[in-house]
Amino acid sequence: MLLVVAMAHALAGAVDAAGPDLDDPAVREATQLEVLDALLEAGMAEQALEMVSQMRKSGATGVRLDVAQARAMHMRGLTTDATELLLAVVKKHPREASAWSQLGVVYADASKLDEAETALRKAAKLQPSNADVQNNLGFVLLSARKFEPAIDAFRAALKTDPASKRTRNNLGFALVRIERYDEALEAFRAANSEPDARYNFGVACESAGDRAAALTSYQAAVSAQPGHPQAAAALTRILQEY
Repeated sequence: MLLVVAMAHALAGAVDAAGPDLDDPAVREATQLEVLDALLEAGMAEQALEMVSQMRKSGATGVRLDVAQARAMHMRGLTTDATELLLAVVKKHPREASAWSQLGVVYADASKLDEAETALRKAAKLQPSNADVQNNLGFVLLSARKFEPAIDAFRAALKTDPASKRTRNNLGFALVRIERYDEALEAFRAANSEPDARYNFGVACESAGDRAAALTSYQAAVSAQPGHPQAAAALTRILQEY
């Protein structure tokens, strides 16, 4: 029912906005793909797979549909199926950045970091200004302890999307790993309030093994915001462990 309602709203919106001819198969398929993307963004993988099945029965094909299907499979935990589909897509369409990007995400979630890096580097080469691709590449490199290249990828992402809090936080974690603490704190501050920036900096320092710096930062977070729940809990825990 939710799928039908979503499709109805999208089709009605398309008619109201521009008055397309929904009897035109190409126009209708384009609208369906927009609905499919919306379902995936909402985390509705089951409904997305149902819609893919309906579209394929009506004769729909194409890379965008393949990538959407793989994304839905991945969300459902069908990692092998998603990987096989994406490998087939990139073999046939080696310059399709979206397929390489999604393949990189699937590999990363399966902890196949080398394969993920390769796929995401291909996507980044094809779309160097795609902030999501650069951020995902940076995260994979950070996970692989390739800190300098990770920093480069995060900075590349910020050139396109300087407002991304996620990327700035990721950059902060990477900078802490090479002990560039002032730059790391600056990155956290650009994405968070002062208490939250201090807390995140503390988490990054603790994850890097610098408990003294973490303790100082948690204390600074609590000073900036008395009762800060995460910082207060972390401060209590780390003091008990000393």
